Amino acid sequence: MKFLFLLVSLLAAATPIRGEEVVLPPSLPPMGTVFLAEYPREIRGGKFEASAVRSMVDSLVMAAAGRDNIGDAWRVFVRPKDRVGLKVSASGAPVSSTHPAVVAAVAEGLVAAGVAPSRIMIWDREWDDIKRAGYGTLGQRFTVVATDRVGGYDPKQTVTAAVMGKLIIGDRDFDPSPSASQTASKSHLSVVLGMVDKVVHLPALTDHLSSGVNGALSGMVLDNLDNWRRLARPPHFGDPFLPEIYADERIGGKVVLTILDALRPQYGGGPFPEPQYTAQYGGIYASRDPVALDALGLELLDRFRGKGGLPPLGKDIHWTTSAEALGLGTAARERIRLLRVGPRL
Repeated sequence: MKFLFLLVSLLAAATPIRGEEVVLPPSLPPMGTVFLAEYPREIRGGKFEASAVRSMVDSLVMAAAGRDNIGDAWRVFVRPKDRVGLKVSASGAPVSSTHPAVVAAVAEGLVAAGVAPSRIMIWDREWDDIKRAGYGTLGQRFTVVATDRVGGYDPKQTVTAAVMGKLIIGDRDFDPSPSASQTASKSHLSVVLGMVDKVVHLPALTDHLSSGVNGALSGMVLDNLDNWRRLARPPHFGDPFLPEIYADERIGGKVVLTILDALRPQYGGGPFPEPQYTAQYGGIYASRDPVALDALGLELLDRFRGKGGLPPLGKDIHWTTSAEALGLGTAARERIRLLRVGPRL
């Protein structure tokens, strides 16, 4: 297993390279459009064949870009000289993390668009989670890292919110001395965000004890900050902090496409692995609209929760509405257009 730790230190020390501005063609589907690909075969033993997943992901990206060739489709969103980050969800590993086949399909699609494998970085918060998620083979071809292994959180890149949080070990400003103040309204950004020009976000759909749902907004915000616990917890569950911080150009501003892994969604106990609350759904969603994705993901989770006798999440989640008010996307279900692509069961 070849994980490129040494390369990361060189990337961190290098002068940042700004990718060309991606000019989206007028033919792109409007915001509020979400594409869904469904696994085209019988799900055997809870496993998904990589070739089928690759076909699903390619179909989604081509639909989202309005192109009939995967290389051309990805060039709508990135340029070959961009450093492209693939933000995964690994905390639910090995039960409900982003499937390696989904990550591989995206990475190989980027290569087809002319992005060198050395310029593709796969990451999440903790290295132990990354290992459990099974990204070992990907580490032989692409850069696989975790925030806690490449410098943690940037001392100069911060966000503030009008809510205090208790600092713990791992937060950049945590001071173990007895006299130190252990609360703060500031969070530092993961250093990985400074190593990439564009982000393709690949969250795994699960419920989340703090934000209600792990998806487009939660996965980019909570997983890339320290002192994050203050930002999403009952009774507000992240409203309005998740959308306000996602709107930051250093965070959501880098996301060019979100692909939501709902092959095996987890509807209880998330974002940590709880196999008794998983469903073999076999779906993958994609959209430029992160709010619409979260609205549909929440709807799907509540469908499974109802079948499992669990209370709905939707009654407590209001940050999707705040996100729409900020212009981040579409929250109202009646204005979301869901289009299926590729072969269906």
